Amino acid sequence: MIMKNMDLPDDGVQVIFTDHHGVTRQGVYRRSLNGFMEPLGDEGPEDSGNFYPEADIAEWEYVEPRQNPASDFMVIF
Repeated sequence: MIMKNMDLPDDGVQVIFTDHHGVTRQGVYRRSLNGFMEPLGDEGPEDSGNFYPEADIAEWEYVEPRQNPASDFMVIF
């Protein structure tokens, strides 16, 4: 199966991702690993047991909407 959103998220940014079985999780995209990581919580550093390769993910979205970079500019007359 192919990911619906062909663009990948920014590296290390919080996302919500859904696998091809319809299971939705929240985590971060790791470009260096070519996949998504779901954090363990308070148990310490991220564990590879919660790693999901890009090929296993059907769709994803940013947790917080990305702002338009142009929206940071203000024109004062």
